[in-house]
Order: sequence, then structure tokens, then C-alpha cells
Amino acid sequence: MKVAHVTLYPPKNSKHTSGSGVASYSKNLITSIQASAHTQSVVCNVIDSPEQYAEDSLDVRRVFVKKPSFIIAVHKELKKLDADVVHIQQELALYGGIVTAFLLQWLVFLWRKKVVITLHGVVDPSKIDAKFVNENNSRLPVWIVKLAFRIIYTPLVKWSQKVIVHEHYFKSILIKSYGVDAKKIIVVPHGVESLVAFEKQNAREKLQLSKNADVVLFMGYATGYKGIDLLIEGFGEYAKINRNAVLVIGAGKHPKLHDNEAYLKEYQRLQDKAAKIIPAGQYRWEGFIDETEIGLYYSASDVSLYPYTTAISSSGPMSFAIGYEKPFLVSTAFADIFAQYPHLLFERSPEAMATRLDYFFSHRNEYSETSSLMKSERTWSNVGQRTVRAYETITGLESGSE
Repeated sequence: MKVAHVTLYPPKNSKHTSGSGVASYSKNLITSIQASAHTQSVVCNVIDSPEQYAEDSLDVRRVFVKKPSFIIAVHKELKKLDADVVHIQQELALYGGIVTAFLLQWLVFLWRKKVVITLHGVVDPSKIDAKFVNENNSRLPVWIVKLAFRIIYTPLVKWSQKVIVHEHYFKSILIKSYGVDAKKIIVVPHGVESLVAFEKQNAREKLQLSKNADVVLFMGYATGYKGIDLLIEGFGEYAKINRNAVLVIGAGKHPKLHDNEAYLKEYQRLQDKAAKIIPAGQYRWEGFIDETEIGLYYSASDVSLYPYTTAISSSGPMSFAIGYEKPFLVSTAFADIFAQYPHLLFERSPEAMATRLDYFFSHRNEYSETSSLMKSERTWSNVGQRTVRAYETITGLESGSE
């Protein structure tokens, strides 16, 4: 079976880079499938200039720049490859700005008899309100944003042969809000790497963190729905009852917004808020954390926090926590996803977050096996096998683009 992957892809000899977690996701997925002896090509983004090369026994073709013309470059390359399956990774504005998000549907239409699409985020239009719009750095009226999501997602799921999502919760949204046939949707969890944590005290020494501190980690790009206001307020409450607690804020500036004046002003507001609410010795604002240090930060922490206001996609940073088998806590935005793990959840209020942190540090043994269990269910080898089964359901269909 010949598979062409359309995605962002990390530079040679790297995996976790700034810009999008989809790039590292794709590399993990594709290399896990490679063991299955399928012929694979990666049609991906240009780094410095267009090029074609082999890496990990894969055919990598860097042919498009993230702008509206990307669909022309990708379509031409797909015609050369004539693959049995075209697997497209989708995240809002992944291939450029909002215009490219609308244009992607035409690429799906052209290759509709061969397309498997992975939706890394699924937004329920019924849940879009003024708060959601504001958190996602938009000034458009709510009704326009709702309409835009329907216009973007409906053709993608209609014209694809199979749709992959990472959680059953997202499948239910596609069925109820977008009218997708349940048989068309395949749930394949976000894979987690088989990572080995450093010894905690060694990691803390390298990061200059106290060996006796109760260390709480937040990692991820600073965007509205990540709940950084709640993170700061909730930890501020907890810091009042635990002077030994330290919050490490690995909130990098989002690469798509680094030149946006309003976004930079909001980023500074959050930094100022942390300085005002949390005692100086009980937090560190680290900003973007390079991939070479990710393991150190998770190894040095006792628990990581995900106080999101809404669950619109699987969390890459959370996958690190699972991969390193480290405890984590999440807001009730993830209640439908982690319903079987109620001890992980806290209501979206500062007091509730502080209470959950207090419970965690008093009952650590209750959290020791949760990430290990999730890790066993979400290995990349398992994810690769399940993805290949999705390919196999369509390889008997008529091939070719129209």
C-alpha cells in the first residue's frame, strides 16, 4: 500500500519544534507505520527551499509554503505520487492563515476517493459564544464564527472517506453537530512517546529548583483557551496554604501571533498578573521551553496542570506528561474525556483548582498509576496499527483524483 501524507513536518534530525505540535505528531505516526512495510511519502512544508530527501527510510518532499497557493503545490505532488491513500492532517490554519483553512476543503474534494483526514481539533458550534471568540483572539461576531466553523469542517468530513479523531468526545460532536455518519469516524488516540524521566533531584539541580519544593508545571503556547488566567489565580490561592509550592510557567508566545500587537499586550498582561498575584519566590515564568529541555521540566515537576476553558483538541503537552508517566490535573473542560478518572478533574474556578492541588499533594499515591495506564493504551505502535486499519478500509475503492 502506498500512502501520501500531507502535513507539516519537522526539519531533518528533529522532532519537537516550535510552530505546531502536528509536525511532531506526524513524524511519530509515520515512523511508527514504517515498521509495517508500507511505502510512504511525506508532502510537507518548505523549511528553507523546496527539496526532496530520504529520512528514516521515508520519502520526504518539501513542496509548499504556508499560504493559499499550498493546495496547488500539494495537488501537483500528489498527482506524481499516485498513492493509494492520501492522509491529510488538519488543524485550524495549519497551512497558513484562515484563508488556507477554507481552501483545504478543495484539496480534500480533488482527492476525495482516497482521503483519510485527521482532525486535531473539533469545535462544537453550539458551544461557541462571546467568551470563546475572545479567547481565540477574534473580534468577529459570534454568529459569523459559528458559520465559519461549519463552512470549514462540513466539507472536510463530507468528502473524506474516513475521519480520524483522538477522543470519543470529538466523535460525538461530529455526529451531533455536523451530521457525520458514525461509521465514517474512527477514534485513534493521540499517541504518546515512550519517554524515560530523569532522576527528579538531578533535573531540579539543573533547573535550579529546590529539591524540597512542591513543583507544579504548566507547558504550552499562551492562548486564550489554555486558561492561564485560571492557572495564575488558582495557584495564587494554593500558594497561600503551601509556601513550599512553586509554579513553573512554560507558556511560550504562539508563533502565529508573535507579531500581533493585541496578543503581545495580552501576553504581558498575564505576566504582570502572575507577578501581582503569586509571591515572587513561588513561580517562574519560563516562556517557551526548547525541546532539548522538555524532559528536564517534566522530570523536575510533581504534577502538571491543564486548566483549559474548553477542550477543542488533544493536548500535546499532556501527552508528554503521559509519556513520562507523570501525574497531571485537568479542568472539567475535559470531563467527557476523562470521566473515568474523576480524581484528575477540578472545576474551572481558582478555589477548586487550589483544592485539587491540595488534595493531590496530600494523596500522591492515588495518582501514581494513572499516566502509566494511559501510556499503555496510547503507544505509537498501537496508534500506527489502528491508523493503518483505517487506510485498509478504503484501499479497495477506485483510485485517482478528479
